[in-house]
Amino acid sequence: MRNSEAGVWLTLILSCGSLGVLRADDLTLTDDARLTGVVRSINEAGVLELASALSPAPLLLKPGAVTKVEFSAPASESETPSVLIELTNGDVLPATVESLDDKTLNIGTTDAGRLTIPRAALKSMQFGVHKRKVVYTGPKNLTEWAHDGEGAKNWTFANKSLAANGPAYASKHFEVPRQFVLKFTLKWQANPSFRIYFADPLDSNADEVDRYYMQFNGAGLEIKRESTKGQHFQSVILSPRTPDEFPENRVDVEIRVDRKTSRIHLFLDGEPDAAGVDPVPEPPEGNGVTLVNSSPAGSTQEIRSIEIHEFDNSRARHRSENRGDPKTDSLISSDDERWGGSLTRIQKGADGAVFSFKSDFQEEPLELLEKDVSTIFFAQPDQKAAPASDHPFSLHLRDDGRLSVSSCVFAEDSIITRHPLLGDLKINRTGISALERTGSPPAAKKEE
Repeated sequence: MRNSEAGVWLTLILSCGSLGVLRADDLTLTDDARLTGVVRSINEAGVLELASALSPAPLLLKPGAVTKVEFSAPASESETPSVLIELTNGDVLPATVESLDDKTLNIGTTDAGRLTIPRAALKSMQFGVHKRKVVYTGPKNLTEWAHDGEGAKNWTFANKSLAANGPAYASKHFEVPRQFVLKFTLKWQANPSFRIYFADPLDSNADEVDRYYMQFNGAGLEIKRESTKGQHFQSVILSPRTPDEFPENRVDVEIRVDRKTSRIHLFLDGEPDAAGVDPVPEPPEGNGVTLVNSSPAGSTQEIRSIEIHEFDNSRARHRSENRGDPKTDSLISSDDERWGGSLTRIQKGADGAVFSFKSDFQEEPLELLEKDVSTIFFAQPDQKAAPASDHPFSLHLRDDGRLSVSSCVFAEDSIITRHPLLGDLKINRTGISALERTGSPPAAKKEE
């Protein structure tokens, strides 16, 4: 699509009713412009087909034009599976475990039906996972980011983001659990200067406050503790990542806050970056979030995709566990006992699935119920570097799963795709929350 054509289509807002379908999809383009319509397909060359009521023929968006597609939420939510299965390519699939032998694992999924996975494709399984409570997703407007009658100062709202051209301030109170995750995306022009306060009591009259904050500017990214006791400011996490290390002038930030253990984990663009411990004995009790831009006028700074939800330690536990010898299976029980050996089978029992694990130190295999199992790591005898992915798209599932795919065909109620380890898949469309381009778009062919 030429730039002039894109400019016309970016002004269009297509409604579900006018399209005669049940859902409308939001598309983010490479320049952060937005389109709304119904995605019909993405082929292996990366061309996306978009249905529009204002065009007799579908729009074809060139490879690389779209970075993310967000699908509207279903009218009702299904029950979340209690197991997260991680594959050897890093993909994650929520499921219920039915059976396992020496060659395959049989599972049930909410949106893709029953699947059989080769044992060689399994990396780990995490049990006892429950649905996270979502506290907030936004921003939705400027009005909601006002506290005690004091409105958002110098922020503007457009395209589902807060933007500022000069110093700006906004805050909002939430009902936040003691363990929570704060996520947001920062985008900037020139030199950014953001401060994001969290666990903030929002007491504007106090000279000293108990809270955390993240600052991001030309010197890098740091999470600090502000306290009314002892030293006023102390560093919790210091990341060396500076703005020039993010080539698109944007970064997805995820901060996992555990006020029970006084630990904070920082993720940047979906990858673990650093972790730290609060140096103050008592964690802050506030539940507010404050957004501050300190960059001078002349460049636009944005905050978007703000999310707050419950932090479930069990979801991240296997990332930090020492799995032991990678050439054998490893099992961690719910009461933190650890064994190395071989998971010989999983089968149905009177009280649920039964796990048979042959430990290196016992003659008879252990027999455990699923409720007594926390984590299983599968043997990875060949520690070879993973080949470069030829599946440049990531499907985000509503139950926090993700799957790498190369192409998709979208029907009104399903998505047909092919996965490098699972083969052909047909997934209920309501089970997909987003599709994101994770790899580079195909290089354009030179004309003869």
